[in-house]
Amino acid sequence: MSMWTTDEMKPTLYQPVETLETPALLVDINAMERNIEEYTAFADENDISLRSHVKTHKNAELAALEDEMTDGGGICCQTLGEVETMARNGIDDIYLSYQVVGKKKLDRFCWLSQKVEKLATTVDSAATIDCLQEAAHEHQTTVEVILEVDVGLHRTGIDPGPQAVALAERIDEAAYLEFNGILAYESHVKAEAATESEFDKLCWEAMELTQDVVEDIEAAVTSVDEVKVGGTATSRYSGKHPVVTEINPGMYPFNDVGELELRPWEVWKNDCTATVVTTVISVLDDDRLVVDGGSKTFSLDKPQMPVPKNRDDIKYVNASEEHGWIDTSDSDESFTVGDRLEFIVPHVCTTINLHDLIIGIRDDRVEELWEVQARGKVR
Repeated sequence: MSMWTTDEMKPTLYQPVETLETPALLVDINAMERNIEEYTAFADENDISLRSHVKTHKNAELAALEDEMTDGGGICCQTLGEVETMARNGIDDIYLSYQVVGKKKLDRFCWLSQKVEKLATTVDSAATIDCLQEAAHEHQTTVEVILEVDVGLHRTGIDPGPQAVALAERIDEAAYLEFNGILAYESHVKAEAATESEFDKLCWEAMELTQDVVEDIEAAVTSVDEVKVGGTATSRYSGKHPVVTEINPGMYPFNDVGELELRPWEVWKNDCTATVVTTVISVLDDDRLVVDGGSKTFSLDKPQMPVPKNRDDIKYVNASEEHGWIDTSDSDESFTVGDRLEFIVPHVCTTINLHDLIIGIRDDRVEELWEVQARGKVR
């Protein structure tokens, strides 16, 4: 007698979307490729590189696709576990935009640096520089280093001015470190700007500050070959400044409700490619129903709620762990148990991290199945 397995529940290639078990995380491949092409075109127009941040999707096949579509721009990772996953799956140009701290992690990083063609990491203090130098010396390898400078986010990064110059000099003098440039992440602009002109103005101001840092380091220490900036919201503003050599957006192939609300003048529903299809499991009355997608399906780490993909007459208003509460009071439709409703995800990075599989859809059929390979790899 054969044993029943969960394999029987898994999506299959060319399966119609309407037959997928729910809740299911989907990505519209045509729209995703269009988004990548738009950001690549911007980078080409401004003679800069586009290095995609894979912390959004955590999948090596998507990383390879992004690398190919961005003319070999390489990828960014945010954890060493992500770096390992990408390296073991053939990605060989990686920037870790995060500080490596701790003996075991430093050993892992040095090992990885000898396995791929190009691997760089980030420092923002004498402590992170000295520990990296010690590990590189021990393993007899040269490590490529990017200095993070705080241009307004006030999260990590050294302050502009003499402190930044001193750290650049410390890197330059370290025998086993190679100073490659700076990271100036201007994400604070998202909290301060509400219009296109404000994005443009505040990003430019952050890049002017970055320019000052570059000039200070080049006058006192060495050349600054790389200036890495930009997330999805800010890249196409900051990337116009001549100091920038590279943008590092992550969410841009997918977008989400956060981006939709943040930049309504340039992000539309059809630009939001990551959605979850759900099934109605309960119709309570004419004004409300419940779907099978709650807080364990949609990440609700930000204020935004899921937004209906193809309609405006219903609202996702509340969630418990496996239930999504939908207000249908503005709809003329009569809903029944078993109906399917599709929602744009509120925050794509953390929503994908809740799922094992991203289902790539083209023309209403399953065309790709991407495992979230680096899910849980936070170390």
